Amino acid sequence: MGTYTAIEIAESRNHQRVMPGIESSMELTYLVTWTPANSSDTFPNGGDAGIFTAANLPQIRQRLPSAIRGSDPFLKKMVCRTVDASIVRERNYTWLVRCGFGTYFPHQIDDDQWAQITRTSGIRMAPMWRMNATLPTNGDVTWPTGVVDIAGTKVDLNGNPPQYEIPQMSIVFEVFWDRTELVSGSAQKEPPTSTWSTYVGKRNDAAFLGCDIGTLVYRGFSVAPSHEWYRIQHTFLWDAQYHLEQVPIPKPTGAPLCTTGATVAGLVVLQADKIGFFQKYPTKTSFTNIVSATQLAEINIPKPAAV
Repeated sequence: MGTYTAIEIAESRNHQRVMPGIESSMELTYLVTWTPANSSDTFPNGGDAGIFTAANLPQIRQRLPSAIRGSDPFLKKMVCRTVDASIVRERNYTWLVRCGFGTYFPHQIDDDQWAQITRTSGIRMAPMWRMNATLPTNGDVTWPTGVVDIAGTKVDLNGNPPQYEIPQMSIVFEVFWDRTELVSGSAQKEPPTSTWSTYVGKRNDAAFLGCDIGTLVYRGFSVAPSHEWYRIQHTFLWDAQYHLEQVPIPKPTGAPLCTTGATVAGLVVLQADKIGFFQKYPTKTSFTNIVSATQLAEINIPKPAAV
């Protein structure tokens, strides 16, 4: 039975390095030849399929051959995506085979990391019991023992507060998770989604993405896998009032405790006596375990540098 052999040709190793977020590529080109075992050996039926298993020919989902990648940290990330074969008709049993490699890992691995942010403004509607109330530092409230009256101007009428708009902003931080990043030892597993889940519903304990302490809450993530990489979106929600809610201190019946209040159109109305802030996201934490320093640098220190 004949054998297939692959020899890399001189025109091989074409590189294309691109912006972070787009796949960099490299192409290796081989001549694959079938050699009969003896003079009576015939080319196998359907033998074209055998060219893809020729010795020394890269296979789909393999890394670059060690002799080519050497110790270069970027080339070690390259993974074979395509193997394209075309027959060389002027030679017997010979094919030109192009093996395409690619990686989304940035070629400037020391300081580059693809990341992008989408910010969308919005509002939330909330009952306003007091106007110009003093917000607690960083939005921290110990409920209910630490609640104090929030002061400000009473605006409810007989225990019925008007609705008002509080500015909010949805922030989607999008990054790649590359399974080829670890080039030795155990393979890189899928993203640590179980760990990220523990951050849902927690606020920032330090300024983050341009947002003050306590104003940003982590809402969760989405993970979309594709081959060796995952496209990940982390969603945060910023709130101009630390996600606080104005809550009236009630009577035992549950209705707001009201006392004589303002005179409106000549009529004296009742108004809620005491109002406290309720913080539904009491826990603060660092988000640096969700978004890395290099990913943040892509946002905070963008390239190219100013000249």
